[in-house]
Order: sequence, then structure tokens, then C-alpha cells
Amino acid sequence: MTRRTVRYNGARMRVRELRSTSERTFVMVHGIGVSSDYFEPLAHALHEHGNVLLLDLPGFGGLPRPARPLTIAGFADIVRAGIEAEGVQDPVLIGHSMGAQVVIDLLTRYQLASHAVLVGPVVNPAEPTVRQQAWRFFQSAAHESGRVRLLASRAYLRCGPAWFIEVLPAMMRYPMREKLPQVKADTLLITGEHDTVVPAPWVAEMLALLPRGRHELIAGAAHNVVYDHWQPVADLTLAHLGLGLGSTAP
Repeated sequence: MTRRTVRYNGARMRVRELRSTSERTFVMVHGIGVSSDYFEPLAHALHEHGNVLLLDLPGFGGLPRPARPLTIAGFADIVRAGIEAEGVQDPVLIGHSMGAQVVIDLLTRYQLASHAVLVGPVVNPAEPTVRQQAWRFFQSAAHESGRVRLLASRAYLRCGPAWFIEVLPAMMRYPMREKLPQVKADTLLITGEHDTVVPAPWVAEMLALLPRGRHELIAGAAHNVVYDHWQPVADLTLAHLGLGLGSTAP
């Protein structure tokens, strides 16, 4: 796996790449507080079917914090810069949690992908407060594995509470209801059975707003479905692209 750094407007993003002989490229965008480590099993599962770019957003994964907090659009801008620097055309965008917001922003402002996968998209507008979202997160965490909890703890420590708190308002305020109808890409929503952060009514509303969207529920999974249930996520992603079901182990 190779790695390099993208600089944009004073911010730094890390790009890790698994290269294949395919012209297809998967771009993976993580959520708040964590890093691209969450995507490693999924990346290996998809690697047979295309290049994989795992992104660490500014301030996460041990990267320095920018001088000023970034909005979701700010994160999207540096992701776009990274994609352009790699010379990638029509990537498959995969975003988890806040990363799904970044993907949506890329799709609505730049329309640079024909296929997208949104995993556990936040924030449910019916529960718009930090307290409500924190409670839902802890409810979901009760169904996570010990491996995920350890990975999350390490990631949050590397990120630090200050940057998390600076980024949080941008995530909470992102206008999902306004943005989703502007998404022209063929979009797959993936959620976990126990993901209380993304309840069924919010999924139904997103599907109603998306021009070309469908939903898949993964049994037994919670919010961090991309790590503990990477194989079903890979299978559904490949099926979404018309490639059938994958079975490649990491």
C-alpha cells in the first residue's frame, strides 16, 4: 500500500492506495473522529475489482489540524483535489457517517461520479441535537464488537477532542434534506440493523429524496458496519456496480 499527502488551502490529506490493473477506482471517505483504518478490510475485498484510495481527512488519522475548522464543503474540496491529483475519472465514492456527507457534497457540487455508496449517513434531521445524536451513537455502540471499540478509541485519541468539537457543528448543520434531491449518481444506501444513528424513518426519507437511490440493510450490524461487516458491504457494492457478489478476503 503506497501513501502520499495532498495539500489544499493550508490543509493536508493523506492518500493510501491499493493499486490494481483495473481502470475502476474506489474512493473511501471516513467519518468524524476516526480514520481510513476502518476501511482496510473493505478495501482489500474490493481491490480485485479496482484501485482503492483510502483517504485520511485533515486533522484525522494523526494528521495536523488546519488553522481553521473545515466545513463539509471544505473537506469535499480537498477530496476533490486529491481525486484530480490522482487523475481519476468517474470514481466509485464510498462515504461512511460524516464521510457520506462529504460524498454528497462532491456529488451535488461537482457531479464527478456516476455511482456512490452511502453507509450510515448522518444526521437524522428528526433528532438534530448533539445530545440526541450522542445517545443514538451509544445505543448503537452497544452492538459493536470489541475490535471496533478499540479501533474507535485509538482513532479518537489521535484526533483529539478539540478538533472533533471544532468539526462537529459542520456535520450537525449539513443540510441533507436540501442536498439529497440534487444527487444525480446511482446511489446505494447501506445501514446496519442496529444502527440507531440512522433509523428506518430517516432511511425512508432519504430514499424519497434521492432521485436514484436504493437501500440495503445488513443484519446484525450497527453504525460501524464498514469494519465488522466488510464482506456484505463489499458484496452489495459490487452488486450495485453490476459486478455480482465478491468473495475476496482481506
